[in-house]
Amino acid sequence: MEQPIIIFIILLVTGVLLFLGYYYSKKNTILRELKKTRKKQIPNVKENEYAKVIGKALHVHEPLIAPLSGRKCVYYYVHIQKKGDKSWHTFIKEEQAQDFFIEVNSEMAIIKPDNFPKKTFVVEDFKTKSGSFNDATPELERFLNKHGKESKGFFGFNRQLRYKEGIIELQENIAVKGIGKWKPLKEPIEGYNYSKILTLTGTENKKLIITDLPEGLKRVDNRL
Repeated sequence: MEQPIIIFIILLVTGVLLFLGYYYSKKNTILRELKKTRKKQIPNVKENEYAKVIGKALHVHEPLIAPLSGRKCVYYYVHIQKKGDKSWHTFIKEEQAQDFFIEVNSEMAIIKPDNFPKKTFVVEDFKTKSGSFNDATPELERFLNKHGKESKGFFGFNRQLRYKEGIIELQENIAVKGIGKWKPLKEPIEGYNYSKILTLTGTENKKLIITDLPEGLKRVDNRL
């Protein structure tokens, strides 16, 4: 009887750990937070309200260039993994963001990701790999070199590497949730005729959330 009980306990603990890992993953934490709130039109966001806005990302400055795919964007995330003896391990991680606008029905809010505590999750829609019979491209090699890494090992053989990149592209539909702050405009913005603009901010307890997950763009209870 003892052996079946031990097996049951091991399976139960494994199941609980898998469930907790799934439930508390960054992706699902963000989606649960977004589902708590109906989306709002930008003019309807109140001062200090923790509000969700869904619209198109627009650049404020010269756009970033995603290092692996060369696409113009306002945010990118790169994750490179190296194959070990039994599993894959993180080789490089890089995240870059810049200030950007989110546009909803010709109204704009400004997002400053680097100024506030944030949670971001983007779809990794560019994936490639290099290995024994597949050399890294010049773009991949430049990115590796930037981080003091190479695609080849000590004996000149290609490392087994896989590359993933996710971005917030220009004009891409995204969801942003943050604390609303209405700021006076110090300088006019082309095509924007108002004297103040909404900034979505964040704190440790109410983080600025940014995602392009399709699930995060859906209506809440079909009432939006």
